[in-house]
Amino acid sequence: MFVMVLLSLILMGAAGGEVSYDERPSLEEQTSALRKRLASLERERDFLLFQKAMYSTDSKYLIMNFTRRTGQLKYKNRVLMDFRFKTSGKYPGRGPQPGMVVLSKKKEGKNDQHTLAFGGSFIMHWKRSDVPTKDAGMQAISLPKKDMLSIYYAMEEGALAYVIH
Repeated sequence: MFVMVLLSLILMGAAGGEVSYDERPSLEEQTSALRKRLASLERERDFLLFQKAMYSTDSKYLIMNFTRRTGQLKYKNRVLMDFRFKTSGKYPGRGPQPGMVVLSKKKEGKNDQHTLAFGGSFIMHWKRSDVPTKDAGMQAISLPKKDMLSIYYAMEEGALAYVIH
């Protein structure tokens, strides 16, 4: 009885004919999807580690979302301020790379023309203030005066910001 069942299964497989199906394209698609997912998870992990580190320190920091053009000023895990910004079309350059950046320079100009430079990534300024020509190669973002002054006085040189795309 067992032999007949085994023999019938073998014969059914042989009678079905051959199906030539190349699995390489589907495996390459799966590999590509898994690589994208891995990169996404690594970015999320880095962001969560950044937030954990900021929670343990006693300093304010920024979260900048360049796709939505929004930002948050945070202290520990509390949101102190939400703001919207615009990127300037006058100043060429690609957007900043995702990840952590450091506030490298605070510049106070006359008539409340304050600027904050975050390394070589981007600079923040008030809508009507001019960006220095030596910084013109960086991405420039502009804020309303009230928001810019709040952020300017809340942040210190060496403070951190995290860029999200």
